[in-house]
Amino acid sequence: MRNIFTLLFIFISTGLSAQQDFRKTYFPLINKAELHLVKEEYVEASQAYFSAFSLTKTPLLRDLYNATVCKLYQNDFEGAKLYLFKMAQRGVKPETLEQREIFEVGYNTEGWKNFKASYEQFFEPKELNDFLKYHFSNLEILRNMIFEFGAESFVNLPNGANPPTHAIKRKDFNAYYSNETTPEQRAKILKYTMEEVEVETKESQATKDEIYNEAKEILLLIMDNPMALNEGNSQLETFHTHDHDLFSFLSFFKFNRDRRGRRDEGVTEFMNESEQRYFDEKLQEAVYQGFLSPQVAISQSSEREIPEKIKVTSFTLTIENSSECGKEFDDIENIRFLKKNVLTSDEQKEYKKIKDKYGLESLDDRFKKEVFGIDKNKYFILNTRSSVESSVVPNCEVAQKMLAGATIIQD
Repeated sequence: MRNIFTLLFIFISTGLSAQQDFRKTYFPLINKAELHLVKEEYVEASQAYFSAFSLTKTPLLRDLYNATVCKLYQNDFEGAKLYLFKMAQRGVKPETLEQREIFEVGYNTEGWKNFKASYEQFFEPKELNDFLKYHFSNLEILRNMIFEFGAESFVNLPNGANPPTHAIKRKDFNAYYSNETTPEQRAKILKYTMEEVEVETKESQATKDEIYNEAKEILLLIMDNPMALNEGNSQLETFHTHDHDLFSFLSFFKFNRDRRGRRDEGVTEFMNESEQRYFDEKLQEAVYQGFLSPQVAISQSSEREIPEKIKVTSFTLTIENSSECGKEFDDIENIRFLKKNVLTSDEQKEYKKIKDKYGLESLDDRFKKEVFGIDKNKYFILNTRSSVESSVVPNCEVAQKMLAGATIIQD
C-alpha cells in the first residue's frame, strides 16, 4: 500500500512539474511574433505564431486573430483558414471579424465571401457553465441597480451657487432645462431642499454600499473558476458591451466605486488589500496556465500603475509666433513628433519585478509596440495605450522644449 501511495505521489508530482509555465514558453514566442509584426515581417511573425500554437491546444483568441491578420497581409487566405476555423469553434462570430474590416487587408474580401458559409458551419457559440451563468446574471442585476441609483442622484441648483439651495434628480435634468417645460413643471421638479438631499443621499449610500459589497463577493467567488478568467472574445468584440465577461463587470464596478470615492476615507479601490492580493494571485495563475494574456492580467491588477505609464504620445504642434524660428524648424506648418513617457530608474526596477510576475514584455519591446500602435497599426490587437494630441504653443522656444527627446515624424 505504501508503495502505491509513493507511486501515486511521484505521478502527481511529475504531472505538475510537466505543466508548462506559459510566461516562459508561450508568451515569449507571442512577443517575438508581435515584434515581427511591428517591423512588418509577416513571414517571420507567422513562424513565431506557429511555434507558440504548437505548445497548447487553446491559444488565446487575440493571438489567433493576430495570426490570421498576419496571413492576410501575406495574401495567404488558405493559410488563414486554419486560424479562422479555430476562431469559429471558439465562438468568434463572423460579424465580429467583418466589423474589424480585416478582410480589406491583402484584398481578401472575395476569399472571405466564398469562405463565410464554411465558417458559419464550424461556428460554435460560446457557452458558459451554469455556475457562471448564475453569478453573471446576479452581477447584471446589481449593475442595473447602480444605474438606477445614478438616475436618482442629485444635481445641485442654482448652478455654481455656493452654497446651493435646492436640487433636482439627475433623471429630470433634461426635462428641467427643456424649452418645452413650463415654469409650473420646473417648480415641481425643483422641490428638494439641501436638507432633504442630505437625508436621501445617506440612505441611498448605505444601500449602494451593500450592492458593492455583494458584487465584490461574487467577483471574488468566481475567480476560482478557470472559465471566468479565460480571455475569451472580449478583446475582439469592440462594438458592444460584454455583459457575460468577468472583466467587463469588474471594470464597471471598480470605475463606479472609484469615481464616487471619498478622499478623506481613502476609498480608491474596490477591494481591500488582502482581497486585491488574492485577486492578483489569481490573475498571475491564469497567465501561468495560459488562460489570460499578461497585458489584460496586469490591467486588472493592483500593480497596474507603473505599466500603464508606458505610452507614447503623437503630437501635432502649431507655433503661434513662428517669425523668429530658426533652421531647426524646416516645416513650421506641420511639426509632428512622438514622445515617450519615460519611467524613472526606480519605476524601471519595479517594472522588472512586475514583468517577471506577469510575463510582460521588456520596456524596450513595449515601447516598440506603442510606437507601432500609434503610427501604423490598424488591424492588430496589441493592447497599446498611446494617444494623439494637438498642441498650440506661443513661440519657438516653447516648441524647442517640447521637442527635447522627441522623435520627429517626416511625412
